[in-house]
Formats: sequence, C-alpha cells, structure tokens
Amino acid sequence: MYGQILSFIVALTLFSLHEPGHETLRPPVKTLSLTVAVFAAFFLLCAVFFGRLQASLKKGATPGRVYARFIKLQSHLTVLALGFLAVQVFVFNIKDFFQWIPGFARSTTLSGLVGLVLFLLHLAAIWFWAYPLHRRLTGSMVSRRAYVQGQFGFYTALLLPWFFIALLLDALQWVPLPPFFASDLGHLVLFGAVFALFLCLAPPIIVRLWRCSSVPASPLRDRLEAFCQSQNFRLGDFLLWPPRGGEHLSAAVLGILPRFRYILITRGLLQLLNEQELKAVVAHEMGHVKRFHALFYLSLFLAYAAASYALHDMILLMILREKWALHWALSQDTFYRNLFSLLYSLPVLAVLVLYFRYLFGYFMRNCERQADLFALKTLGDPYPLVSSLQKIAFHSGQIDNVPSWHHYSIRERVHMLLAAAENPELMAAHNRKLWRSAAVFFLALTLLIHGAIQFRYSNKAQAWRQEIQLHILEAELQLDKKKPELYMAYSALLLQRQRYHHARLILEEGLRLAPNHSGILNNLAWLYATAPPPYRHPSRALELALRAAAIQPDPYVLDTLAEAYYVNGRYAEALETIRRAIAQKPERLRYYVEQEEKFKDALKKVPP
Repeated sequence: MYGQILSFIVALTLFSLHEPGHETLRPPVKTLSLTVAVFAAFFLLCAVFFGRLQASLKKGATPGRVYARFIKLQSHLTVLALGFLAVQVFVFNIKDFFQWIPGFARSTTLSGLVGLVLFLLHLAAIWFWAYPLHRRLTGSMVSRRAYVQGQFGFYTALLLPWFFIALLLDALQWVPLPPFFASDLGHLVLFGAVFALFLCLAPPIIVRLWRCSSVPASPLRDRLEAFCQSQNFRLGDFLLWPPRGGEHLSAAVLGILPRFRYILITRGLLQLLNEQELKAVVAHEMGHVKRFHALFYLSLFLAYAAASYALHDMILLMILREKWALHWALSQDTFYRNLFSLLYSLPVLAVLVLYFRYLFGYFMRNCERQADLFALKTLGDPYPLVSSLQKIAFHSGQIDNVPSWHHYSIRERVHMLLAAAENPELMAAHNRKLWRSAAVFFLALTLLIHGAIQFRYSNKAQAWRQEIQLHILEAELQLDKKKPELYMAYSALLLQRQRYHHARLILEEGLRLAPNHSGILNNLAWLYATAPPPYRHPSRALELALRAAAIQPDPYVLDTLAEAYYVNGRYAEALETIRRAIAQKPERLRYYVEQEEKFKDALKKVPP
C-alpha cells in the first residue's frame, strides 16, 4: 500500500512539474496515437513478465520464492510505469492534449486528476496481468474483474487526501486571505491545518468509499470490544475491509478522533485467526494510536513540505546558472522547454524518492515494530501475535522472508517479538531508539531548512539571481534591441555587478536609441558619478543627471543629481537636491537621510 502511495506522489510530481510550451509539439491526433502506442507496449511488457514468472512456477520453483519475485515484479513494473508516464509527458507532451479543458492550466485538481488517471491506466495493466499468478499463489476465488476493480477502489480512496487538499488550494485562489498566509510559514501552517483536519474528519468518507461494513454481531466481536474497553481504547466501529474481494489477509487502524476511528479487518483474516490472535492484531493497531504514529507521520509530511519549499530556490538557481539550461527554460520551442522541465524534475524527484523511500521508510518500519512491541506488552505473551504473523505469511504464499521498505519482514518481526519476550529491556531500548532517531532527524532537518533559507537571502544567492537576470536580459535584448526599458534594466544589473565597461557601452547604445529616456540618462549619470577611474566623469554625470531630472524628477533621479553635484564639489546644491527627494517620502528613506548627512558633513568642511 505505502509503495503505491509513493508512486502516486511521484506521478503527481512528474505531471505537475512539466510546463507545456507556447506551441504544440505535434498535432493532437498524433500525440494521442503515440501515447496509446506507448501504453500498448507497456501492456504487452506486463504480459511477458508475468507470463515468465508463471512459467517458473510450473517448472518447479517454490511458491514462497515465486511470491517474493511476484511482489518485486509489481514494484519494478510500477517504477517502469512511471518511466512510461514520463515519456508521455516530457516527450509526447500529452498535457497539450488536455488544454481544451476549461481551467486545466490553472487548476491543480484538474491537471492532477488527468495525470493520476493516466498512471492508474498503467497500474490497471499490471493488475490485469498479475491476477492469474495472484490467484494461483493465494487460492483467491474472486474474478479478474473484481480483482482489478478492488485494486482501483482501494487506491483511489487513498488519493482522497490529495484531492481534498488540491480542491481547497484551488478554491483559496479566489478567497482573500490574511497577509500571514502569503508567507512561507503561512503556507506551511495552512497546509498542516488542512491535512490535520482531513486526518480527523475523513475516515468516515474513506470507509464508505471502500464499502466497508460492520463486523457482524457475535460473541467474538463482543469480546474484542471488551478487550478494547479494558485498555481504555475507544473506537467508532470494527469494520470488514473488502480490498481484493476481502480475501487479502490484513488489518489496519484508521482515524485519530475516537468517534471516527475504525479498526479494519479483512474477512479472510477474520476467518483465519483465532480469538487470541485477533486480540494480538487489535493490540498492534491499538499501538499505532497509543504511540501517536498518525500525528508523527503528519509531522514527517510537513517536514518534507518545508524542506522541499526551502530547497526549491537553491535547486532552481543551480540549474538556471548554466546558460544552456536557461536557454532551454526561455526557449519558445516546446522541445527545449520539455527538456528543461525534465531537467528540473530529476533532482526534485530524487529528493522526493530518497526522503519517502529511505527516511520515511525507516521511521515506518520502526513504528511498526513499536506497535508489535506494544501488543507484546499489552498481552504479556508474544505467541498470539507470532502465530498470527506466521499464519498470514503461510497463507499469503509463504512470504515470511519477503522484505519491505515500510515493514520489517515477518521473520524479523517474529524474531524481535521472541527476543523482547526474553529480554523486556529491548522494548524500552527500541522506544528510545525511535524517539532519539526522530529527534536527530528533526534537528538535522531544521538546520538544513535554516541553512537553505539563509542561503536564499545571502549575497551569493543574490549574485546568482543577478547573473541569471543578466542572461535573461541579454537574450531579450538580442530579440528586441529597440526597447529602452531593456537597456535600463540590463545596465542597472551590470552596475550592481560592477561591470562598468559593459554597462557604459550598453547605456551609450541605449542613449543613442532614446536620447530623452530618463532611466537611461539616470543610470549613465550614476555610472559617471560613482564608478572608479577610468570610468568616472563628474562633469558628464552632472550634465546627464540634470537632463534626467528635468524629464522625471523622481526621488531616485534626484538622488543621482545630488550625487553628481557632490562629486563636482557643489555641496550646497547636492544638499538642496537630496532634501527635495526626501520631501517626496521615498521608500528607502533611511538611505536618503544618510545621503543628506554626507552632504552636510562635506558642506561643513568647506572654508567660509
């Protein structure tokens, strides 16, 4: 389940990061035909791979070994499906095909739904061809249609959190929010609040989508409820969980608030386990709640959101510093824009997969172990949970040693339970290990986010931004050399970078194009007034500054004129001019006051 959720996150990221070009790469019919052809190729590949695995079972391979390869094959094909989706998005530009949908380009929900539907079609191909082998390995009696529909229903319900959040974010585009929510911290608080609200209120919706029903009244159910009451554990209900026809052997707890909290048990598991084993399973699920794992997972999601937001600028700046990458980003050619989207997607996806697959996976495995140990402590006996795990392993195709990135293998879980029963100190040691790991992780992540934010406002990042802006303006100037505003903006950046020679050439060229443009006159005057030799030219600076002020006497222009008077030794006029600028109440008032003090000091030193 968790691996599939991760694949959905990757699919959404792939689809959302791609930016279609200004022009369609190929006709819509051709785009659709190529997409269908690629999907057909994937469909056939699934048939071939599952066919080979089924043939190995006929040749005498053990069911346990085949089941392990079966699980691994589904995982590998899911990754391959993401690769095929990437080809459809970045090579065939499939998003262009859906631009006719009203609001598609602007709506997170609409575009995300399209991407998820495309990915689900690939997953359906996997489930379609996985069914025959699944039936042989598990003895399932459900039809292929019911199996695929069950998979669809199960995983689409898990997408409800994304749908809810995306829909809300779309709606918030039209709602005026307090200024705080426009800040980085505000975005994170809003996301966390929405996610927490969903975790509290969504379980009743999810269990309805899964078509769960109450476990029928019986003495066994009464005893399970009494067991929960004895542990002061409140529930909304015990529900039959019907994924994959209900034959799948699994249980889960869903919900945070007691009224909307459910323990889900598949019919197959309910029939397989005895009362003590079912109590052990319930105690395990109880452990997730008692140890606040849902809130812990929420904090891990929020940590990822904060880290990705903080690192976004750094990743983007590092890519755009390369002229060829910037050329791709600015290109009007859809092919090059696709290349840039793909280039930017790679590090983002790498961070996402590494975070969830390894860091999140590490904590999930250890939370599962903590829930196991909670069950041991609650029951005082490891054998009910051990026997339930062993039965699940045997009846699921002898999967006791099948590894998982979010669970320890059943064999490892059994060994830990038996060891902890012999040495209870192992339970406390594991709890310490988990929370110590969490503390180290959040501390390291806080330092990383702090460093990323510090970098965002550092001189180095500012220099990188200026360098990128220079490249952008250079490209725009090559396309249109008759816009004075481009000369003015380009020269301003060159002056900030102290590239005086280049700035003077650009400004003189702009001045020939627009002799009465106040911005160009002002920038050239500032260069001649403040640049070091051999670029300084005080008299020329004053001439240009007077012309600029006569056209547009804004504070920044008057500041340049005051500086020009100052470098020409005309301190009284410099002081009078800067006071005219201050009278207009400019934004950077402190700077203008400092200029006034500088001119006052210079005037005091003039002999009477």
